[in-house]
Amino acid sequence: MSDPPAAFSFFDPERGIHGVWRAGLTLLFEGGASLALDEAPVVTPTGGGHRGTLGDRLELEFTPVTEGMRLGGSRVALCRVQGTVDGRSVECLGTTTEVASAPAWAELDVLRTVEAVFDEGHAVFAVARRPRGAAGHGAELVTAVVLVAGEARAVEDARLSTVYDGDGRQRTVGLELWLPGDEFPMRASGRAVAGTTLELEGLSVNAAAFEYRMEGRQGAGSYELSVRAEAAAA
Repeated sequence: MSDPPAAFSFFDPERGIHGVWRAGLTLLFEGGASLALDEAPVVTPTGGGHRGTLGDRLELEFTPVTEGMRLGGSRVALCRVQGTVDGRSVECLGTTTEVASAPAWAELDVLRTVEAVFDEGHAVFAVARRPRGAAGHGAELVTAVVLVAGEARAVEDARLSTVYDGDGRQRTVGLELWLPGDEFPMRASGRAVAGTTLELEGLSVNAAAFEYRMEGRQGAGSYELSVRAEAAAA
């Protein structure tokens, strides 16, 4: 039996509930509020996906609607998500992420991860890595993949522009995504609807639920900013 995905995310803008979990940590966002739990759901396989259960707080089933899409050292799949969170029904889209190689924090100062899902055929996933000691975001290596009409397409060039608040938390983001052969980029933008800051071992993590727009579509997702504790501000 293969290991379950390393991370699960779900985004339900209709009900205002979003969340993510990975080993030993669950984050829940409802409205503008956030809640961090120092445990993750128990994950069990289903017929074609996985179910996560955390006491009576959470029970969600993730059913992939795409194959895993390669994104740096990970593979991300878009999923249908159904179940309950704190007694409220959830029916939305989400993601599962399998990690082939974990970030090498000895070589990084900043890691940004963006997930934006619009419908079962359209989504954007991006990761930006800033090498240790780099002067700014211009030195970041950005990789991205776009789901267009159900087809995963690699991005030839991707740019992330972020506006921060006074405490360095991401408030808005703009993405420009050049696909091979296209003269003009696809563009997406997003703004934070809820967020929290976590101090983990050696890292400061700003995790936020975002609402997104792309070419007439409205969607939801996340933007996570991880900074090495001794690194300069992002």
